Amino acid sequence: MDDTTPSQSPGDARETVLPYIINLNDKTKLRSEIAQDIISRRPGGVERYSLLLFLLALIIIFITCMFIHYPEVIETRMRLTAANAPKEIITHTDGKLVRLLAHNDQIVSAGTQIGWMESIGSHQSVLRLSDMLDSAVVLLNNGRIQECSEVFEENIDKLGELQDTYQRFMLARQQFNDYLINGFFARKQHYYRDDIKSLKAMKAAFAKQLELYRRDLELSNESYSMNKTLYQERVVSIEEFRNAHSRSISKELAIPQLDASIIGNESQQRSLMKEIDQLSHDTNIQRFLFAQALQSLKSAVDDWKHKYILLAPTSGKVSFITSVQENQFLSSERLLGYVNPPNNQFYAEAYLSQSNFGKVDTGLQVQLRFDAYPYQEYGSLKGKVNYISKVAYDSGFLVTVKLDTVLVTDNHQVIPYKNGLNAEAMIITKDIRLLQRLYYDVTKSITLKR
Repeated sequence: MDDTTPSQSPGDARETVLPYIINLNDKTKLRSEIAQDIISRRPGGVERYSLLLFLLALIIIFITCMFIHYPEVIETRMRLTAANAPKEIITHTDGKLVRLLAHNDQIVSAGTQIGWMESIGSHQSVLRLSDMLDSAVVLLNNGRIQECSEVFEENIDKLGELQDTYQRFMLARQQFNDYLINGFFARKQHYYRDDIKSLKAMKAAFAKQLELYRRDLELSNESYSMNKTLYQERVVSIEEFRNAHSRSISKELAIPQLDASIIGNESQQRSLMKEIDQLSHDTNIQRFLFAQALQSLKSAVDDWKHKYILLAPTSGKVSFITSVQENQFLSSERLLGYVNPPNNQFYAEAYLSQSNFGKVDTGLQVQLRFDAYPYQEYGSLKGKVNYISKVAYDSGFLVTVKLDTVLVTDNHQVIPYKNGLNAEAMIITKDIRLLQRLYYDVTKSITLKR
């Protein structure tokens, strides 16, 4: 049996499709209203100029990259050194600075007084004694002994720590004067020489007497020989012969006595000569003791000056690195400043390995950041490569960097000079811009990927 589907009339079909058409028209109308709102709404300023602002930002970044420097550097370690380096002004005792005699940027010569530290003794007295000692040393070395001793006719007091040493020197000077200045040695030597002259005269008299005795002995012997002959011929009696013989013997006995007198005279002369030699020896000892006491006193005075007087260690310009005022308490071994010689020059040294060594050349800029002075606070020093060794050492090639005569960083901070300060050095081998660096990096990355 066949199933038949009832047929739909045209009116029913319109009723079925009509709601869909109405719904579609509503949606189309709604979308048209939204589109109309979008089209008719006026965009804000951000939406209107966003693309332009983005483009402008890119242009600014591009231009900025052209002006920002991003140098190519080689980092290494360097050590500070100097030719004719500044000399430190350092205190050597605790106490007050009772007098300040120099100021910043003052030109001084070596040995110039910069300040006086507190002391028991009088600085004027010690300096006066120091001048006297300098003059005495010159006179003593030139052999002008009497003038050397006369330098200390003036008595010095208020020497404080030096008083005992000064008293010992003055005692040695007095003994020295007794021997050489006051005539003790000269008088005693004169007496000894006069005695020697007398003994020589006596010796001459003894020699003359001896000669006469020998001549008399010869005559006596001749008389004895003649009497002996006459006695043998029985011309003279035995009594006369004996008397002649006795006279000959007595004459002969006088000669050994005269010889003994001459020997004793010579012995006395030798004894006096020994006394003169001993006197000369004692005089030399006194001269040596005086010179030693003089040098000991000078050494003590120099030590005192080193401790209580701030002296310029070299010629140059005074540069204090801290506030220094009179009556200010200063601790021992405190660094007050430097004396900068007129021709000093600072350098930094490093030994570079062969890695990137070919990029280093003289004239390149170098930045130094010292370990002891953080660059974030103190900044960095600038210099130039001025020497590269042509022969490698065990540690590499020697490179020296010339710095300014004043160690002032780019933050206007003064770096106190200390030999051997270590620093991180950046040698600028190529001063390129950031845009170039970005281009090189991109090119390098593309090359490596290929």
